Amino acid sequence: MPPLAPEVAALLPAGDDAPRCAAHAAAIGTDPGGTSIAAGAVALVEVPLPWPKPVFADGLLEGFRPMMDLHVGPTRVLAAVPPDERGQHSRISVALHWRVGAGTQSAHFEFDGPDGLRGLFAHLARQSPADPVPQGAGFASVGYAENERAVLVCTQGSHDVCCGSEGTRLAADFEAVLRAYRAADVDEPYAGAPTAGGRVTVYRVSHTGGHRFAPTAMTLPDGRMWAGIEAGEVATILDRTADAAMMAPRCRGWWGAPTGPAQVAERAVFAQVGWPLEDMARQVRFRSSGDRWNVEIVAAEAGRAWTVSVEAGRTVPTIACRALGGLPAKPATEFRVTDIWENSR
Repeated sequence: MPPLAPEVAALLPAGDDAPRCAAHAAAIGTDPGGTSIAAGAVALVEVPLPWPKPVFADGLLEGFRPMMDLHVGPTRVLAAVPPDERGQHSRISVALHWRVGAGTQSAHFEFDGPDGLRGLFAHLARQSPADPVPQGAGFASVGYAENERAVLVCTQGSHDVCCGSEGTRLAADFEAVLRAYRAADVDEPYAGAPTAGGRVTVYRVSHTGGHRFAPTAMTLPDGRMWAGIEAGEVATILDRTADAAMMAPRCRGWWGAPTGPAQVAERAVFAQVGWPLEDMARQVRFRSSGDRWNVEIVAAEAGRAWTVSVEAGRTVPTIACRALGGLPAKPATEFRVTDIWENSR
């Protein structure tokens, strides 16, 4: 790996210091923008712990890839910790959440072992999740929902200790929030079992990238990823009571924006418009010229569109977690918005 430029090396920890990567990223003010998953869907496959690194070395997921092309579009495949109450049931579950318009649809399946899982993904590559499932295929459909609310928390300690510790803490803290609502018999927004209809499912998932921003989570149905998030903040995101402009700097990006600069541009629109943006079906397009990008966010049905100018910002080190001096470290580019305006349509 080539040596870091002097201005980047100046941001490394002291040579006799071995901080966690998340603590160091926070200390140097690293912007998490532009580091989100970009996908049309996420597929969450229950995989019992412990997980190897990478998780796709697990026998159940062997032969799968982090990104797969399914009928619903490019899909990020993640392992999910099975719920404790499942016990020794022979069938295990897959939850598929995909973007439709301004929201999401979700389909839930059960399968029998690796062959059933491979058969399910082959089926989903060719057909809609709503299509009938073949009899005797080793997998079965068990339900659908619209705009199902879920929180995906990265907790893969075998990949990085920051996600293993901070992510696990976030998941436990937010589950405690849910239990408190249930104990108080509050109907909204977090009452009842973790299903659809105003309720919330918490998934502890495998590596989603950006462990230096732990604890990191994706919220659905908005499809945003968040950095350094706390349980109480997750609750305000899900019920849209958080101040969007204040939360935007903690947003890693929206899953419908294809690149880092596009995610930073869409985040800037979110900071201006707030939560009403989530009710607008939108497309993100971009043109690049060197280290500058013109990004268009178009909400055609809502009759609104924005143009955002983005340029390369700082280069910061991504350090090796708990290694002396943070070495070996890799450079990462931040992006900054230089202009934003709403177009007349």
